Amino acid sequence: MQKENIKAILFDLDGTLFRSERYHLMAWNEALKKFDITVDPEIYHIYIGKSAKWIEADIKNRYNKNFADGELIKEKDKIFQELFKQKGWSAEGLMPFARESVEFFNNNSYLLSICTNGSREETLLKLRNSGIEKYFDAVFTTDDVASAKPAPDVYLAAIKKFGLNGNQCLAIDDTQSGILSAKSAGAYCFAVPNEYSGQDFKEADQILNSLEDLINFFKK
Repeated sequence: MQKENIKAILFDLDGTLFRSERYHLMAWNEALKKFDITVDPEIYHIYIGKSAKWIEADIKNRYNKNFADGELIKEKDKIFQELFKQKGWSAEGLMPFARESVEFFNNNSYLLSICTNGSREETLLKLRNSGIEKYFDAVFTTDDVASAKPAPDVYLAAIKKFGLNGNQCLAIDDTQSGILSAKSAGAYCFAVPNEYSGQDFKEADQILNSLEDLINFFKK
């Protein structure tokens, strides 16, 4: 990848810009209490980067439970919003160097997009309450496309919106699902794993320790 050719940075949201994965796990488990199910962190690694529909379907199959489609998601989303409202909606919910990285790329005239498997409502709440919404030229969520990651839809939507080729875009993601999505869209992708990632990142163009490494890569 020639960094001089990159015109747009496409950011994943949960686990990449926001410290939200712990709250997602807590919310799933709270919603599952009435079914006597607990998803431990080892199992949750499988769910990182997947859509809520995919996770709900897997839980139904894995634990042989028969609840209506969307029932668990609705309850989980309600619990998550309450949890994150208390603990993470603000700037304190951002990952290390998240604000610095979006400010850096904005100040250096890169196009910026969010490309996430999260819902539009939740995504916009996070961006607005953390004060970083203003830096993004576009936001694409699972509500805006036909298929969630690992399908390429959200990344393709951003590439099309910006009128660029895939090789002019760099995606930043923390999951294998996200990396496959970005690469399938023709973009480059850097992985920034977190404590919940626990996945294979061999398809990534680079694996970084933090978003600070991302800034330093472009400063060189």
